[in-house]
Amino acid sequence: MKNDLIQHLSNYIKLSDENTALILNHTEVHHYKASDFFIESGDKCDQMAFLISGVFRFCFMDYKGNEITSYFMKEHDFVSNITSFFEFSVSSGSIQAETNCEVIQFSRASWDLFCAEIPEWENSFQKIVNETLVNKINFQRSLLNLDAKDSYLKFLKTYPSILQRVPLNHVASFLGITPFSLSRIRKSIAII
Repeated sequence: MKNDLIQHLSNYIKLSDENTALILNHTEVHHYKASDFFIESGDKCDQMAFLISGVFRFCFMDYKGNEITSYFMKEHDFVSNITSFFEFSVSSGSIQAETNCEVIQFSRASWDLFCAEIPEWENSFQKIVNETLVNKINFQRSLLNLDAKDSYLKFLKTYPSILQRVPLNHVASFLGITPFSLSRIRKSIAII
């Protein structure tokens, strides 16, 4: 299980046997049940995790009090509020398990140890963060000129494994459409 993390990291950084042992000794496997929070809005994020199985979502409340889903995290994604973690600030939103999830988790103290002991740790992790951010931005930009049906179809094509595991109202929120509209779209596609 922890080897999944090491294998993923090896795509970004060359780890010595000592570095690998350090990571394995300073990470823990954690389980979250569906609807558990990794972090809640207003708390400081002092943990980071690598998602082995399951789906999390990042959500926040808009000015009208509506809950908005802005991002989904799936297998082999890192789970954290990066801004809160790196800036020692309170989280502007919550990260909630959509399904039962299994993660490999490490604390800020472990992060600091990895930064001190593993050459290129921070630079390599910055590559991972940048890649994730670029993918998120590119996906969201691709939706700007699409109608609701085409946005849903793009989501379906890009994130097929997520759709089957999360509540449809969260997908609708992520796409910026109402659950009723999403239901109509899904029915119209099923007829075709």
